[in-house]
Amino acid sequence: PLKQVVSHTYEAGFRGTRDMNIGTLEWKLGGFRATNTDDILAIPDPVVQGFGYFQNVGSTRRQGIEAEAKLKSSAFQIYGSYTFIDARFLDSLQVGSNSPFAVGGNVQISPGNQIPVIPRHRIKAGFDYFVTDALKVGADAVFVSSQYFVGDDSNQAPKLDSYTVFNVHASYQINKTFQIYGRVNNLFDSRYATYGTFFDTGALPNFANGGAQFNDARALNPAYPRTFYAGLKATF
Repeated sequence: PLKQVVSHTYEAGFRGTRDMNIGTLEWKLGGFRATNTDDILAIPDPVVQGFGYFQNVGSTRRQGIEAEAKLKSSAFQIYGSYTFIDARFLDSLQVGSNSPFAVGGNVQISPGNQIPVIPRHRIKAGFDYFVTDALKVGADAVFVSSQYFVGDDSNQAPKLDSYTVFNVHASYQINKTFQIYGRVNNLFDSRYATYGTFFDTGALPNFANGGAQFNDARALNPAYPRTFYAGLKATF
């Protein structure tokens, strides 16, 4: 049985526009603070691999700032955004975990521990440029900071590494109806993971090493390598 989550949220911010010689600048800046009572999180099952359950974990708090700016004209646009999120547990409690630091299938959460799978920093920037009225090219980059693994509510294991990925794109407007486009994601073929959790190292034999057991409990979700897309878009 789960108790209902009650959230008390405060938000404030500013936004504006300014005409400049090279284009129009749009910006916004805001802050937020949300405190959840009887928050519910997904807890990995320490016994059955790949399964889990939902549990009330007391009070939690997420607070931070969001900033965004965009400069645009008839020929181009440049944009960037930054988000900072500080997500923490506020109560002391034990929860089930598949972490290698778990004792009896549980880890101890202390007030102030960071909530896993919530990176503190995210940055996105990019541009679009109209080479002609029909041809547009652009690029963007995303940075995501390190984050704790699922199951590491006690913040004892090393974090999942931060990563940066670059993408490029282009499109050509054939006429009012048809557009062809292309995109390359992860332009530099960076190898990184977007998600991490743990597994029981004794549950699976490593046959590639003569049947020896795994000694690293980390399980990562790798991101896509360099990926190419192309297509035709029709607008009616």
